[in-house]
Amino acid sequence: MRLDEYASYDALGLMQLVKGGEVSPNELQQCALQGIQRTNPVLNFMAGSATIDTRWMPDKPFSGLPFLLKEGHGLAGGSLTMGSRITAGLKAPQDSVLTARFKAAGVSILGETTASEFGIAPITTSNLYGVTRNPWNLEHSPGGSSGGSSVAVAAGIVPVAQTADGGGSIRIPAHCTGIYGLKPSRWRTPEIKPGLFPLGHFHVSSRTVRDSAAFLDLTMGAWPGAQCRIQNPERPYLEEITRPAGALRIAISRKAPGGAVVAPECLQALDRAARLAESLGHQVEEAEPKLDWMTLFRSFMSAWTHALPLGSKQISAMTRREVGPETLDAVTLYGIEIGRTVSVDDLVIANAHFRAAHQQLDEFFLKYDVWMTPAAVCQAPPVAQFDPRVPENTSLSGISKTLLEFAAFSPLLNITGHPAASVPIHQGANGLPAGVQIVGPTGDDATVLRLSAQFEGADPWINRRAPHSLFVTHDDVPASH
Repeated sequence: MRLDEYASYDALGLMQLVKGGEVSPNELQQCALQGIQRTNPVLNFMAGSATIDTRWMPDKPFSGLPFLLKEGHGLAGGSLTMGSRITAGLKAPQDSVLTARFKAAGVSILGETTASEFGIAPITTSNLYGVTRNPWNLEHSPGGSSGGSSVAVAAGIVPVAQTADGGGSIRIPAHCTGIYGLKPSRWRTPEIKPGLFPLGHFHVSSRTVRDSAAFLDLTMGAWPGAQCRIQNPERPYLEEITRPAGALRIAISRKAPGGAVVAPECLQALDRAARLAESLGHQVEEAEPKLDWMTLFRSFMSAWTHALPLGSKQISAMTRREVGPETLDAVTLYGIEIGRTVSVDDLVIANAHFRAAHQQLDEFFLKYDVWMTPAAVCQAPPVAQFDPRVPENTSLSGISKTLLEFAAFSPLLNITGHPAASVPIHQGANGLPAGVQIVGPTGDDATVLRLSAQFEGADPWINRRAPHSLFVTHDDVPASH
């Protein structure tokens, strides 16, 4: 099988080839490994080496599918480094619930991908792993923190990779690399690192909506120790995406939370999505929920940083490495300093603001079925623009600039738990992708997936080819059946 041929299939398509006897799982894994060897020296998306996985379960929906996990997300014997020098060498003692569900689906986990240190920055750059680069333009970042996984999917190395989203870390890299990234509803899939504020959402990124739906079907559901349970859908999401979406009432918002100027390409993506929605029979109008954005951002900062001082102290005791510039990136050190100023009162106030925002967004959805925004304020930024290792980017003003001028549209949905997806609807004249964010009512992942599938059917994006990817090579991989 040629590498470009392998890369052209989504996960379900590859499984059809396996079931038909046209390729073997081993051959698919060999393709992925050769793809990693070819592209990783340039793109730098792997956190460590990759190996053939012979432990996958046969006769499962994705038996033998090449798959990558975001580093630090609970693979028995895998890395718990989480992008940091202070934790280098730590290994996970057991699989997380989510990893166990991936394995039960039959995937072959070949290795782990890069992320920003502790998932803090929306840029996949760290002192430990260096710069992860965007396959559309090597001088640009793939975003973060799930940048390594998103690069692997966009470059055709694997059709699906595990990602996580605590403030936009699924949606931002999907937007930057031109792939599909669904952040499911809160409690839809298992938590990996539960905390005081349940901001984290865990799923996969993919090149097709149907792959995302299929993996949601296989990983959703209650788990031991869950803080809350959410009702399962009436039917599988893979079936939902084939059902009519109906005539939806769609609100679009063009203004960035916090008042930054939205890049023209991102507004073009939104306008294109609005025109496409109208052509599909949906009603579109400009509207936005009434929210105090700056108050929410301040509370979000408190929620994000309050545990860093204690966490870093505990990690230091575990690894016997001192907290400082030799072990932690500048943005993490500054986050620790902010966290030391957060009081119990600040956390109580943040919780109140978060609950109020959830109510306000729920009330907004009494009038609308879908809310649509740009996926980010700008396209994939140059690799140095928001570098989390650089002190000037990690002051309070630098962190605020990163949030407000790049990632402003995404954190709200981690605060409220509503389902949201970045859909790769547009390619700018500069060659970089631009996505739109589709948001659904509480618990309504089905509507987000159905509309995403409608957009994909009307204007497929899977045939777009990043220049630094397997799509541009015609090398053969020897068959092994």
